Amino acid sequence: MSALFSASFEALKRRLGLFLMLVLAPTLLTLIVILVAFLIGGGGAVSRNTGAVATAVIVAGLVAAVGTLAAALLQLKTYGMMALGAYEIAQGQRPDFQGLLARTKGYLPRMVSLILMFVGLVIAFYLIFFGVLFAAFRNGSDTAAGVVVGLMFLVFLIGVPLSVFLWTRLLYLVPIVAIERVSGIDAMKRSFELTKGEFWRTLGYALLPALAIWAISFVINMITNAFSPSLASQFPSGSGTSPAEMFTLLLATLPVMLLSIVLQLAVSLFTTPFIQIYKTYMYVDQVRRKTLPQYGYAPGGYGGQGFPQPYPGQAQPYPGQAQQYPGHGQQQYPGQAQQYPGQGQQYPGQQQYPGQQPNPGQGQNQWPGQN
Repeated sequence: MSALFSASFEALKRRLGLFLMLVLAPTLLTLIVILVAFLIGGGGAVSRNTGAVATAVIVAGLVAAVGTLAAALLQLKTYGMMALGAYEIAQGQRPDFQGLLARTKGYLPRMVSLILMFVGLVIAFYLIFFGVLFAAFRNGSDTAAGVVVGLMFLVFLIGVPLSVFLWTRLLYLVPIVAIERVSGIDAMKRSFELTKGEFWRTLGYALLPALAIWAISFVINMITNAFSPSLASQFPSGSGTSPAEMFTLLLATLPVMLLSIVLQLAVSLFTTPFIQIYKTYMYVDQVRRKTLPQYGYAPGGYGGQGFPQPYPGQAQPYPGQAQQYPGHGQQQYPGQAQQYPGQGQQYPGQQQYPGQQPNPGQGQNQWPGQN
């Protein structure tokens, strides 16, 4: 695990400017959307006209909704660019923003099927959930209260383990779509294949950096929440407050919101690319484990002589892998000698890890931090 951490830090250090740019793109878009929405709402509030205020609130809500969707898609795109960038850095290349943008062309369209499936499942869940609640309330308040408690317990009992399970089994979605260039559905199947029989190991390796980042975010929230009680006391408890007055009070909370956003941004500038790099190198490592198990870990574990040795020769495909990815034409599995169309790099599994010396006949591709 220490090798994965050191390789991820080294990759981040080598192209820090590039990764910061990728993080800032969706963040700046989000800040612009928030600012525009506040300006629209503030303009309506200043007019003190009920109709103008209502119109401004509707327009601001639409701007926020569309902007949030655009920022989410842009963030998903940058995740793919980070994964591909981390992979290319591991091969000794120097990716840039324009090149990654071109080489991830089609990344979002390949994700559409998976996004639609996820949205459909969420909508179906809420329809069933609120349908059951509606039916319970029709039978009386006592029945409804019991149903609500039962549903909450059921959602917690099933939802939490299911979320952890899916998060772990689908951990490699982004690297697979970005590097192997398959559809979202095929990437989901591929991720399940790679994590089969490796659930607890994958979960443990993925949780450590995630928990560290959560701890940092928790401290930041504690700092910003320290200002919340004084601001909350300024809000009136009665129902006679006009929309203009309420919006003015909301504007008073803007400095605290901006402080929270700035602090979270400062953390995410480094943690977001690090997590994506770390997941990408976990994915490459898992490809090597699954495809050529005879080159798995020696008793020494990570680092030194116990680290997995590079594949000898590397000219031949993996054993038993004459088949190809669905709908992928002539493209083959990671680790094969075939290269991406129009690209100089090879698939995962053909570079080395930190601290390794190349074997005879091995190419020059290395992990970050390797001599």
